[in-house]
Amino acid sequence: MQVQAIDHMALLPLYLAAGAGVLALFAGRFAKACTMIGLSAAAIAAAWVGGGEDRATFAVGGWHSFVADDAAMGAAVVFAGLSVLVAALSGRQAGEYWFLLAVSAAGGITLAGARDLITLIVALETLTVPLYVLVTRPGRDGAEAGVTFLIASIVSSATALMGAALLYSAAGTVHLEGLAAGLAGADAGLVAAGAALLLGGLAFKLAAAPLHAWAPLVLERAPLPIATYLASASKLGGAVAIVWVVHFGLGASAGTSTGIVVAALSVASIVTGNLGALVQRRTVPLLAWSGIAHAGYVLAPLAVVATAAGQEDAAAAASAALAYAVFFVLLEAGAFAALTAIRSGAVSPADGLDAAPAGRGVHVSGEGGSIAELAGLWRAAPLPASLLLFSVVGLAGLPPALAGTFAKVAVLEVLASSAVWLAVIVAAGAVLGLAYYLPLARTVLMGRGAAGRGTGKGRFAIALALIGIALLAVTLAPQLVLDFTAISR
Repeated sequence: MQVQAIDHMALLPLYLAAGAGVLALFAGRFAKACTMIGLSAAAIAAAWVGGGEDRATFAVGGWHSFVADDAAMGAAVVFAGLSVLVAALSGRQAGEYWFLLAVSAAGGITLAGARDLITLIVALETLTVPLYVLVTRPGRDGAEAGVTFLIASIVSSATALMGAALLYSAAGTVHLEGLAAGLAGADAGLVAAGAALLLGGLAFKLAAAPLHAWAPLVLERAPLPIATYLASASKLGGAVAIVWVVHFGLGASAGTSTGIVVAALSVASIVTGNLGALVQRRTVPLLAWSGIAHAGYVLAPLAVVATAAGQEDAAAAASAALAYAVFFVLLEAGAFAALTAIRSGAVSPADGLDAAPAGRGVHVSGEGGSIAELAGLWRAAPLPASLLLFSVVGLAGLPPALAGTFAKVAVLEVLASSAVWLAVIVAAGAVLGLAYYLPLARTVLMGRGAAGRGTGKGRFAIALALIGIALLAVTLAPQLVLDFTAISR
């Protein structure tokens, strides 16, 4: 019997993240420290492994189930870093909280290197399953959010598994590089059905339309640190899974059917997300609906695999999609982190707390409040207001937050040469986004608002500074992201 060789160095970031989870479960009052140290070590290890030669392990012939190349380890760094940010934003929690967060991060790191359908889907579920518990907070609203997320996620996972089963029956392998060769002579209808089901199931994780309805409800009712994780790390997981499947597995041999499915998801997400965001008066739902539109922008470059020009430069399209996803989730993390600091410690008359002390504002754990409550925030809380403004302007694609500008340019550059009609839709969606991003920024800068918001001091200051520095780095040196997201076979 032949035993597969295991490259433990390639798996080092995963070992550290999993070890952090195990330590958190038994560390008692030191659980948070163990989680943050372990996940920080995982990020450093991923950067170190990615800086060396490409590694791969669990080989079957010439195909591997786990690859530690630049793109995979770069994504692993982002997963681990976002998890550390969420841990820093979270207050005192039971040991199980930190265990679940570390397990989810380990799932993201595994997903970054996954190169077969089984590893990919199991890793994506490992990233998602702990969130069923973490999104649920005390009260009816929290329970409803948890149940909604659970049911929607189970349905999407079953759909993705059915698609994977159909593709396996057509190609005879689950390895993504094997699919590229095995699907060439397979039945076209079977391949199209498998691709549609698999991509549709994975699109749920990215909150792409028409599998988007869970996002506004769950993000609004989840605790804000977990909403930060859902809007950033969880969505990055969906983006990475789709990019890997399309580029390594389906693009070469199922380009037409894959391109049609991805284009439909992209256009539906851009239209639905922008229209939904336009009518929002609450901060978290606005960010959730706009995030659906950004999911469409992530998917748009992948749709060009249906065109001859797109297939000739498939690596550039996949790289643009991954780069946009990284820029987007960092900006989303910045916006939600600022909102967490702003909303901490406030109480709301709507919650029946009429006797709240003077100078206290509106807060329920996990509830982001209305946009009007952010009026005049610039004067009351400069640090979180600056981060929120920078993130919102970046999501709109405007300077000085050039991270969002570079992301959109990368996408439009690919579309301009292979799918002009889709480039027009992306550009129109970006312009439409100004109609809700700019009023939000104006409210923060110029409004005269109620008293009683968090100031971003204390434990939040370090977290806000860290994500702020990360956003400033990718704005001043976007090549940091563009380099590690450059995908090659």
